[in-house]
Amino acid sequence: METSETYRDKLIVLLQDNGVGVAYLTPFPRGGRLRGPAAREMEKALNGIVDSARSGIEVNGDQVFGNGCFAIGRYDEAAQVYRSILANEPENPVASFNLGLAFLRLREPGRAVEEFSRVLQLNPDMAEAHYQRGNAYDDLDEAETALADYACAIALSPDYLQAHYNQGVVLARTGRHREAVTAFDRAIELRPNLSNAYLNRGASLDELELHDRAVADYGTAIDCNPENADAYFNRARTFYYLGHIEDAIEDYSRVVDLRPEDAEALNNRGLAYDALEEYEKALEDYCSAVELLPNFPAALNNRGAAYEAMGMDDNALVDYLAALAEEPSFAVAWYNVARQYARQGQIELCLRYLDEAVRLESHFAEEAHDDENLGWVLALTELKKDFNHRN
Repeated sequence: METSETYRDKLIVLLQDNGVGVAYLTPFPRGGRLRGPAAREMEKALNGIVDSARSGIEVNGDQVFGNGCFAIGRYDEAAQVYRSILANEPENPVASFNLGLAFLRLREPGRAVEEFSRVLQLNPDMAEAHYQRGNAYDDLDEAETALADYACAIALSPDYLQAHYNQGVVLARTGRHREAVTAFDRAIELRPNLSNAYLNRGASLDELELHDRAVADYGTAIDCNPENADAYFNRARTFYYLGHIEDAIEDYSRVVDLRPEDAEALNNRGLAYDALEEYEKALEDYCSAVELLPNFPAALNNRGAAYEAMGMDDNALVDYLAALAEEPSFAVAWYNVARQYARQGQIELCLRYLDEAVRLESHFAEEAHDDENLGWVLALTELKKDFNHRN
């Protein structure tokens, strides 16, 4: 009969073999957890420790047990174990560090910061604690503090791949794209096949209007990982901006293959078909996008435009109004409704919607004068004003 000690020995082997760690945790990236046969074996070992009639182990104080719980996503139990250890050993850096990781998984970044700070008081040169505290500050939307911790981690460990990568992500999110490119450069030097480093560097290059270089990076991201849907999506968006419409359609189609429920990719492919005046294909994509996401105002508005291009004005008006119902500040939809009412000769309604479009985005005032549907309404309005002024 297997004892709790036997199960614990098995658990230690599983933690070591799967790179989780018996003392300090080595968490899986992106908040992942152990899955498949290894996870089932770990679950069996954990349950065996708890259920064994001859258990001489205090589960709540066992670091190994806590790490096993963490590895398979039982974060509440893991946190309970680490807290029990700290109740008896308040300056145990391993328990504090692992508890900080558990708090990150439990979406309690403020408490995670407290634990990683406690670790750093005991060991100021622990690069991993700086890095993980940076992640916690990032979750708290404290970008500058997160960047400071990533910088500390890099200073202590210059080849710290994830610190360079996350530094780039936060820099890009705060609009510091040149610095972000430099951070991703370093990440790529450390791991040349890291698909998402090329993806994110490409996004920052796009923001810097270095679109050809961005396209090249998206291509490399795809070479590194042919199933990187975000890389196809970003390259498609850049192709569309550059006027390479057929290339954009091809890439958006690949996104839809990889993520059939990506309403935004369907909507954007519809725009590309629209640009080629292939309105039936565009309409099909807009309908698919709205079916997946009924409250998608851009897709509703775009479907209205496709209906309008096909001479189906009643359908177009319904969709423009539906887009406004979902997003009342959607200036383009106000403008499009105004155009439809102009076509119907409903001048008061037209002007009401046009006034709101202009209030939201002033450039529509000038565009309206050049619009074939609105120009005559504005000209007639000016004539009436002039007539009333003279009389």
